[in-house]
Amino acid sequence: MKIEDINNKDAKAKAEKLLAESKVVFMGTNGSHGHPNVRAMVPQKHDETRTIWFATNLESSKIIELIKNNKAVVYAYSQKNMSECRFWGAVSTLDDAASRKHIWNDELKKHYSGIEDPNLRVLRFDISNGIYSNKDGKGGSFTN
Repeated sequence: MKIEDINNKDAKAKAEKLLAESKVVFMGTNGSHGHPNVRAMVPQKHDETRTIWFATNLESSKIIELIKNNKAVVYAYSQKNMSECRFWGAVSTLDDAASRKHIWNDELKKHYSGIEDPNLRVLRFDISNGIYSNKDGKGGSFTN
């Protein structure tokens, strides 16, 4: 794939649209066993292609991995459009009231007793750069 088939602005817009349509994405972290760990994650919110917000449990192994190395990748794919995007950046693990309130929604009630549940943690993924490509092999990269 030639990375410059789609200009920076268009690649970012297409990646934003794909992210907005994605109910599940995949996050890769640097595993504690020396190999990458990839897991399905549900984005709770996102701020265009700058930040993706996730909920996780305090007991999740990704918390320890992210404390050791906060760099991660998030991958989104549309089978319908046969397009994909990858986002690289850094993850912050948050436990403050404002972050919890920011992501809270009715779906989280299935997993947590409430916004103050001691097991609820917020992951803020700050995107530094990304890449978008489609079924025609056309793509582009962008930087925040």
